[in-house]
Amino acid sequence: MNLRHKKVLVVGLGKSGRAVCRLCLGHGALVRATDQSSAIAGCEELGDQGVSLSLGGHRPEDFAWAELIVLSPGVDHRLPEITQAAARGAEVIGELELGYRFLKAPAVMITGSNGKTTVTTLVAEILAAAGMRVFAGGNLGTPLCDLVAGRQEIDWAVLEVSSFQTDTMAQLRPRVGVILNITPDHLDRYASFDDYAASKFRLFANQRHDDLAILCFSDWEVARRFYLAPARIWAYAADRQPHPGGWLEGDDLVCDTGDGEQVRLSAANSRLVGSFNRLNLLAASLVAKACGVDPAVTQRVIDGFGGLGHRLQYVASIDGVDYYDDSKGTNVGAVQAALTAIERPVVLLLGGRDKDGRFADLAPQARGKVVQILCFGEAGPSIHQQVSDLAPAEVAPDLATAVARARALATRGQVVLLSPGCASFDAYTGYAQRGDHFQALVRAEAERG
Repeated sequence: MNLRHKKVLVVGLGKSGRAVCRLCLGHGALVRATDQSSAIAGCEELGDQGVSLSLGGHRPEDFAWAELIVLSPGVDHRLPEITQAAARGAEVIGELELGYRFLKAPAVMITGSNGKTTVTTLVAEILAAAGMRVFAGGNLGTPLCDLVAGRQEIDWAVLEVSSFQTDTMAQLRPRVGVILNITPDHLDRYASFDDYAASKFRLFANQRHDDLAILCFSDWEVARRFYLAPARIWAYAADRQPHPGGWLEGDDLVCDTGDGEQVRLSAANSRLVGSFNRLNLLAASLVAKACGVDPAVTQRVIDGFGGLGHRLQYVASIDGVDYYDDSKGTNVGAVQAALTAIERPVVLLLGGRDKDGRFADLAPQARGKVVQILCFGEAGPSIHQQVSDLAPAEVAPDLATAVARARALATRGQVVLLSPGCASFDAYTGYAQRGDHFQALVRAEAERG
């Protein structure tokens, strides 16, 4: 892609947007950047390097000027100024799409409503343990544009991909693509659940017959759309034995991909909690097989993988009550998975900024297991209305109040679980800050004895 002298407008100046600016400047583009916020760390350096900055709101003249508009993942591509620019002939793409156009290595791309960060991280660790040079990023950690601005001395790019990123793709093509699950999420951004699911399956739109799509057939919404993947398909499931693909037999992860060599790995020593994580381990094992990794290497990484922060992360035990941080559970599907994984009575903390979650859908997992629900933050009152018949429920104004109340209510042998089912942006910069605050609150409770 030739960017020399091209008029590029970067919309959104978070980490991804700043990476786009640096890449485009390095290729000789004329770069403007805009953000609704008026104060963004790191922008001064971009201005010194030649980026024309428009902060505190979007100017129509910037969109009219642009030949190429590159969006950060959080920017809605349906904004009027963006759709009008596209109608005038400007190309509109996302940061991941731009980075992909400069990527020299093949890519594994992983999406799903839940678990994609875990699987992306696990796959990257497996490939690295096998001696491959690996970049892990995309929606996770380092933007792809930061990689391709350098020398790209890698064998594989392992990319977490969100639906927002597939919304703005054009040429994106995974050599190996994975969909883990599809549960309601971001319905404030999509007209319907079907639109959201279609966005997930766009990941496969540019695949060819010699590429690979790995699909979870234990998830009905994934299984029933399998025909949307034009590439070869490996399916995997907990409750059937798809061929080619993989399945679970107790703690065994069975991979039988039609090459005459059935591989059996074990999840018995894994530190990941819950049956859904068995499926995540199986997905990662299939990706490793597709990439030519020795099964012994895959097994070694599975045994040593400690999981991710804020994803069913054990925090502390106070008076016989265990506290778990699942702050990354930002949709109802994630809460369902967390409740399924925990086998003891639960005091559940739900809340934050609602993304049109359907909290009544927690009924199958909550009834008989959840002994108390504490609804906090901006969405607390509306969540309370949806869950008050599932278990005793209260509204708390904020997370600190909810934790203190949970301490008072929980009894020995129970679990206090922060699995909020909501975005964090009512009170925090992201799920990690919310999870860190929860952990600090728990530790403060422990110190009080």
